[in-house]
Amino acid sequence: MKFNADFLRRYIAEAPLALAFERALECRLYARVTFERPILDIGCGEGLFAEAAFAEQIDTGIDLDPAELARARERGGYVELIECEGARIPKADGAFRTVFSNSVLEHIQDVRAVLAEAHRLLAPGGRFYFTVPSSNFERYTWINLALETCRLTAMSLSFRKFFNRFWGHYHAYDPAEWAELCRAAGFEVVEVFAYDPPRTCLLNTALTPFALPSKFIKGALNRWHLFPGLRRAIAGPLASLAAPLLRGGERAVHGGLVFVSLRKP
Repeated sequence: MKFNADFLRRYIAEAPLALAFERALECRLYARVTFERPILDIGCGEGLFAEAAFAEQIDTGIDLDPAELARARERGGYVELIECEGARIPKADGAFRTVFSNSVLEHIQDVRAVLAEAHRLLAPGGRFYFTVPSSNFERYTWINLALETCRLTAMSLSFRKFFNRFWGHYHAYDPAEWAELCRAAGFEVVEVFAYDPPRTCLLNTALTPFALPSKFIKGALNRWHLFPGLRRAIAGPLASLAAPLLRGGERAVHGGLVFVSLRKP
């Protein structure tokens, strides 16, 4: 599988900075592992991640949102797109050599069912890669750190619960807990580690309010930016300015996100 080389520029051209910085790190992580065909993307959304990361089409993408799938069809990053749940994918046992899911599993209440489905769909020796929040993700926000600094423990816990409810996060575990969940589903854990250091999480938190207009634009116009041509024109300079801020973010002992690499025995 071939990957693109300019992940950050591609994402900045299409998405808000807070999203682009995080996704660019994830593109780099996936580019370091092996993707054998056929490939399944669980939770493909609008197809932006696949378009930014991969220089070739993904075999199959699935998602529950028909509007997102329509946009993914326009982007053309998938050979096949299916509207279905991650726990009920209409494919035969062992149909794929690689499955991946980028920042999706945390939004699914019954994550064990999706892990079991990924295991079923993989051929023996196949790989499953995914990214998810760590237990630090909700901690690395300016509001929470201010509350912790003031030793307002109860308010900090309440804010963190609100944060996860707001973003629809049902699961935010440390790497060891994610590994245990995967072993229980029958996978061999190849590698699990945290990434996205506190500085990047805090930067994204600071940028998030500026992304809210983009969210409304996307809902109305089915794109993130009001003037996409202008955004593409300035994406290169913005990427050059941002690159030093993200350097080394693919690994962080106490990172806000987790990368998981699994193998089906």
